[in-house]
Amino acid sequence: MYILLTNMNIFNIWNKYFNARFIKNFAAIARPLHDQTKTTKKVPWTNKTTESFESLKRALTTTPILSRPDFNKPFILITDASKLGLGAILTQLDDNGYEHPVIYASRGLKSTESNYAPTKLECLAVIWAVKLFRPYVLGKKFTIITDHSALNGLLKTPNPTGIIARWITILSEYEFEIKYRPGRVNESADFLSRLGY
Repeated sequence: MYILLTNMNIFNIWNKYFNARFIKNFAAIARPLHDQTKTTKKVPWTNKTTESFESLKRALTTTPILSRPDFNKPFILITDASKLGLGAILTQLDDNGYEHPVIYASRGLKSTESNYAPTKLECLAVIWAVKLFRPYVLGKKFTIITDHSALNGLLKTPNPTGIIARWITILSEYEFEIKYRPGRVNESADFLSRLGY
C-alpha cells in the first residue's frame, strides 16, 4: 500500500498543529509517518506506519486534543475549500490559550460546485460549515477563520444577486467576524478539504 505524498505532508503538518503540544512522545509516535515524506520514491506502507497513523488518528478524536464544547466560551470556525472538497473545524481556546477542536467535518464537492471560482468556493465552505454547526454558533458571537482574504469583501458586496444574495441572507442570522489566516498556517481545515473525495 502507498499513500499520496502531498496528503501525507499535510497530515504531518496537521498533527504537529494539534498533537505536538498535547501528546507525550509525539515525535517518536509520528516518526514512521514523517519518514514517509523524506523521499520522492515510493515507500511501502508498513505495520509501523499503520500503528503510527492509527495512534495519531485516535489522539485526534479523544481528549486532550478533541474537547467538549463549552457554551460559555466563544467558538472559532476554521474553513477551507479546494477543488476536491470542503473542510471545517469548530474549535475553542482553552484557559491557556491553546486551540482545541470540538468537531471536524469534511465533504466532497457536488459536480456543479467544482466549477465555482475560488472565492465562491471558499464562501460555500463557510455557508456549509455555519449551517452544519448551527446548534453551536447560533445566538453566539464567533470567529470565522479563512485562508482566503477576498471572502470578507464578497460578503459585503453591495446589491448582491443570485446565490451570493442567498448566502448573505443565511449569514445575516449569525453574529461573527471573519479573520484571515494565511494558508501556510491554516493546514488543519486545508487537510480536511483535500481528503481526495
